Amino acid sequence: MMNKSIKDTIDKRLANIKISDELEDKILNNSYKTRKIVKKPLAMTAAAVLCIMISVTVMAATIPSFNNLLSLVSQKVEQYLQPIELTSENNGIKMEVVATMSDDDTAVAYLTMQDLTNDRVDKSIDLYHYSITGMNTYTSEVIAYDKATKTATIRLLANGGKKLNGKKVTVKVDSFLSDKQSYNLFDTGIDLAKVISNSTTNTTPLNMNEASSGGGGDLYGKLKEKGTINILKTDEMNIALANINFAHISNIGIIDGRLHVQTKWTGGGIDDHGFFVLINDLGNKIDQNNIYFGADENGNTKYGRNYVEYIFDVNETEINKYKLNADSFTTHGHYTEGTWQTTFKIEAVEKGTEVNCTMDLGGLKINKVSVSPIGISLIGTGNKEANNINVSIKMINGEVMTLNSAISQNEDDEVSYKYMALEPIKVANVKEVSINGNIIKLK
Repeated sequence: MMNKSIKDTIDKRLANIKISDELEDKILNNSYKTRKIVKKPLAMTAAAVLCIMISVTVMAATIPSFNNLLSLVSQKVEQYLQPIELTSENNGIKMEVVATMSDDDTAVAYLTMQDLTNDRVDKSIDLYHYSITGMNTYTSEVIAYDKATKTATIRLLANGGKKLNGKKVTVKVDSFLSDKQSYNLFDTGIDLAKVISNSTTNTTPLNMNEASSGGGGDLYGKLKEKGTINILKTDEMNIALANINFAHISNIGIIDGRLHVQTKWTGGGIDDHGFFVLINDLGNKIDQNNIYFGADENGNTKYGRNYVEYIFDVNETEINKYKLNADSFTTHGHYTEGTWQTTFKIEAVEKGTEVNCTMDLGGLKINKVSVSPIGISLIGTGNKEANNINVSIKMINGEVMTLNSAISQNEDDEVSYKYMALEPIKVANVKEVSINGNIIKLK
């Protein structure tokens, strides 16, 4: 009798073997036409087992990267992966696109980056310039790192495609960061009230449309609408931040009833960043708004990113209640450039489903809901903050899955919100979709 563990191994390998319809027809119709059938079941079984075991061994030897990936992802992810295993080598570094999964507008690519000659790839690797053709938004994260082989496994998510199924796409990486140094939340030790009372607040004009290279926060849109605003004059202070040699505070003051903290970035890192937050004794926080800009040798503002003005909606009389904390100040020791790219046809493993509907969420009118293994798409017209839309799905067995991460797209007056699932969705088992309590029935 065949050993049970061997049988289980063979059964598992056979389940993964796929043959074309053409080959299947040939096997069924022609296998016994030209030879006499001889009843030797034991010999045939042994030969078949030997053949299968040899085939399985050969397959395992030829697809090690895919097999390794399967050990890193869940079984739910595994069943949707399309093996790719195409490599590109440049500048002593090898990139391999190991596998992908996709639907008609989103692609997930699992790739590895391996340094063959040096130590530029580590667990902190961060793709900087990268793309998948036909997409317009990207995120990436490291899911594993093998120190012995200097290999990082990266999950790349791309969104914004159109009718991807069956199309050829190119995964391309032009640069990445590594050797990360990050300093998380810490008290700067600065007495804000004392600094402000002992100094004069001098300002300089900033044209938000010409000199600012970007920013964020609730106030940013309003400040941009003003066109030109007043910010702190550059380099009137030089206040060090503990353990950080790539940035310092270059000015602090009150402008129009709000606290401004200006930071100058002096390091050579291409993506040095960080932010401040005000925290009182009760742990309550006031988040910052920020504006990026540059300045010439005379202190006149110009387009650039050497300075960041952080703005807090708190006035001078309240400042002594808060401490200035720095968070996520980050620099990278290595910035590596090259050209790594592979091209392949992308296939959706499981077809999604679409349901027409009429739903008004207050500013956003949804007329179609699409469900795929990767996530839920809400398609319609208008506008609404994605984080104000609660999306969940209910499976036939009663299980409820909440989807939190959203990517929004606007094109030709049509808006779409893609809510990504943490684990692939079995579309055939979805009973209904809930959108802010509104139920869309699929079953």
